[in-house]
Amino acid sequence: MKEKGIITDKAREMVRELAGCNVPIARVNDVVHAVSKGLGVNVADSIDKHSVSRIILEGKAASEIQLVHEIHESGNITLSGDGTTNKHINFEAKHGTMRIPDYASNPSNPILSTIPTQRFFGISTATDHKSETQLRGWVDLLDRMYKVYNSSPLGRRKPLNPLEFARLATGMNTDHAEDQKKLFRLFREWKEACEREMRGEEAILSAALADLIPLLWEETERNISDAGGREGWEALSADIREAREREAYRRVCIRLGQDEMDKLTPDERRYAALFIWGGCCMHKEMNSVKGGTRAMAAFWDEAGVPGPMKFLNRDNAAAANLGTSAARDRAVEVSQCGAVKLTTLAGHVLAHKDKKKGQQDSLQVHLQLTIGYMVRFPDTSNTRYQSHCEAAAELLVRLDFYREFMLVIRDLKEKRTLTNIELNVYNGLHDIPTLTELSVLVLYSQAISHPYMRQVRGPDAADCNLLDMGPIHDNVKAHCQAIIDDPDLLMSPEASYERGSMDGKIWERTDAVYAVLYLVPSLPHLRGALVAFFSGALETWNRFTAEYAPDGLIASTSATERQRAFMPRTNDDNEGRLGGWRRRSYHAPSMTLDQHNAREMYKKNGTGAFIRSCLGPEDRKWLRKRAREEDSSGIARQRREAQAKANQANIEKKRKADVDRQANQNAKRARIDGVTPRLDVASIQQAPGTIEELDLQLEWHRRHDPMVPKKKDLTRKIQKIEALVEAVKRYNIAPEVLETSHNADSTLPVECDDDTNSDI
Repeated sequence: MKEKGIITDKAREMVRELAGCNVPIARVNDVVHAVSKGLGVNVADSIDKHSVSRIILEGKAASEIQLVHEIHESGNITLSGDGTTNKHINFEAKHGTMRIPDYASNPSNPILSTIPTQRFFGISTATDHKSETQLRGWVDLLDRMYKVYNSSPLGRRKPLNPLEFARLATGMNTDHAEDQKKLFRLFREWKEACEREMRGEEAILSAALADLIPLLWEETERNISDAGGREGWEALSADIREAREREAYRRVCIRLGQDEMDKLTPDERRYAALFIWGGCCMHKEMNSVKGGTRAMAAFWDEAGVPGPMKFLNRDNAAAANLGTSAARDRAVEVSQCGAVKLTTLAGHVLAHKDKKKGQQDSLQVHLQLTIGYMVRFPDTSNTRYQSHCEAAAELLVRLDFYREFMLVIRDLKEKRTLTNIELNVYNGLHDIPTLTELSVLVLYSQAISHPYMRQVRGPDAADCNLLDMGPIHDNVKAHCQAIIDDPDLLMSPEASYERGSMDGKIWERTDAVYAVLYLVPSLPHLRGALVAFFSGALETWNRFTAEYAPDGLIASTSATERQRAFMPRTNDDNEGRLGGWRRRSYHAPSMTLDQHNAREMYKKNGTGAFIRSCLGPEDRKWLRKRAREEDSSGIARQRREAQAKANQANIEKKRKADVDRQANQNAKRARIDGVTPRLDVASIQQAPGTIEELDLQLEWHRRHDPMVPKKKDLTRKIQKIEALVEAVKRYNIAPEVLETSHNADSTLPVECDDDTNSDI
């Protein structure tokens, strides 16, 4: 493994491959010797764990060089990202989609893949989840990658300008959250600024010196003026002066670049500005289920029929059983109901995310006994696409089994009682309106969700462009409307997948459809609930596919432009990488984020092939040096310090806001304390006073009279007068009662968000 005491390149590659297979750093040497012994090869050398750690970091540096190299070889790239919070720290995953070289071809003139491929840019921390912070994360990442590249021997042979990345970026694929849409807008503005700066730099190289001197002199004078004059400028440190001179040069570039942009033809300007946003298809489907569920929940009241039972948690159930009538009403009011709530509770009982809790093991034993094989209940305890619809199908297909299993749970206990959450599940499985909603979830998933997922995640999904999904979304919306117009496409005994399924293919789960059809005679309001759900889902589909509107950017792009901005159909890769980091941080809590990124980037990006094809002895020697520098840089400590400073700044901001808020409240209280209440209705009507005076009078009454309307609801002076007159009348009738009611304590129950903590 070593030559003259130095670990060979092949041994280093082997170490990185083993790390990519999740072999712990401390066990790599043992694995190497165990395998060599099994193959009958005597390996006398050994690799200590510190060397293993640095060899892995060499792979990270090589991956960063590879990414910059491939981005410029490809000529275009689209971006994607996602974020999550783990232990109160924000983490962001980033990917790029581009055509990649075939390293088996000629390294000096590689053949690019015809279908763009995802490349992993790593996971980074962020001090918060604001769009501006996310943009800064992208810019910092790119700045670091280009610095690594340009400082390497490959970069010195072929240097690249980091501003060119913005020129090559043609699109962004995210979820549909508003912060992500804002990030897209900010990134587009940054791209435009970089384009102007790049064109300005190009203009400077070809401009005459006489044309540049006036601009440079103007910016120099501005720097001196901003510093307070020449003496102030000379008093600045050399580093500050250098930074301001660079900024002055940048301003000159932007001014010249804007002039160059103005000279472009419309087609040239469109080519340079191409940057398209696309929303993840799985988020579209997930939100359509949410929209349908909200519409179905509203159906029961609108139809004037009893809706699903309320699932009271333990505290609210106690308040409802033992409290006053007001407490009972409040307990019922704050409790949730419906199919999704039942599938959530069933997930807590039958597939709890904490394996020390729940009945998942007992469920497998009873399934083996009853039906002869085991079935894992859908994981509704975690955020999983389609989990609630899958849980609804599972509950209805084996409805009698799960009803009986809840009694088995009870009878296996010494006291033979169900916990509150288990009782909720048992009762929910016997509640007709809840079963109605479960049936609707099943029918929607079989008619829309699964056919759509077959299109999005099918065998050819990697070859398909998100920007070409417009016709498929039109089919989704058309089929939703067809079900609304004729619910018998799904409810009739003659219902078939040829007409009921969006793609005309066989049901994903035929037994679930048959289970619903069996229940149809006992579900009197299934038709209305089904129409309401599909109507809400259709409205959501319309909102979440707005980027495909006929007058939108995607519709106006040519086939060539869509290929330049090729994006995968989902954001699954980013979500999967974040999930992988969460699992690894649980199983290897001492592993740094850089070590994790090194493993994942090397494996995902095929960095081993890049090293073999493009990096020679000089480059590999530089990788070893770079790994030593990064290993001793203390970057993990720097991240923690940056997070601590951001936390402290956030705390100080909030505490200052608290002080300001309290000062405002004290001032307001003092103004109200100084009010002499006007209790004569006639005088108020004759001389009501100014709006400010009316507001103060109303504030005085709001202290003890909850019937006084809120200030935001009284937008006109006449409304304020009427509200004040009514408040005075109530006060004159019973002032003592009003003041006493204001001071009374409330004994209503408080809603508990976590049913699991209350019952298991």
